[in-house]
Amino acid sequence: MIQLTKRQARQFLLLKHGLLGEYKFSGKQGVLDFVRQASCIQFDPIDVCGKNAEVVLQSRIKGFTKGMLAELLYEDRSLVD
Repeated sequence: MIQLTKRQARQFLLLKHGLLGEYKFSGKQGVLDFVRQASCIQFDPIDVCGKNAEVVLQSRIKGFTKGMLAELLYEDRSLVD
């Protein structure tokens, strides 16, 4: 059994989710790598301040643009909606 402090557990989760430190992922390949690591992301077509998937990826992928996700979904067909 591994013993972790609450602080270590928080840091692990933030690192795992790409929310701590320098960008771990970059560009379209970074989107694919992150989705592969996370297994899935919620895709919601409602766009109040950005679609949920775009907000998630923008906070984790260096240089992310909305067009990258659209290309990966509907042109490259590397991801499934």
